[in-house]
Amino acid sequence: MLRCTVSEKAQLRAKAQAAGLPAATLLREALGLTQARRRKSVRRVDPALVLALGRIGGNLNQIARCLNRAMLMGRTDLDSLTVARRLLVIERQLAQLLEEAR
Repeated sequence: MLRCTVSEKAQLRAKAQAAGLPAATLLREALGLTQARRRKSVRRVDPALVLALGRIGGNLNQIARCLNRAMLMGRTDLDSLTVARRLLVIERQLAQLLEEAR
């Protein structure tokens, strides 16, 4: 247990946050009890971008399922134009999302 004033606690939390560590880890490190691993900061991502990428992933999954089902049925006459068209749509969506994210 560590007793400290409200102001000391606020300073501890601020230092821990600046170091990217929990306060307890920062204290253990200061006492020489542990060697903290520094975390890389994670960039915040627009939720709309995550949602759009999820939709694109769903489209890819549908294409893969369709192709796998056709192969299991022994079909070799896949409509390559349809597959190519769907893949092109996905490629364009990804390019647009990347452009918007920049």
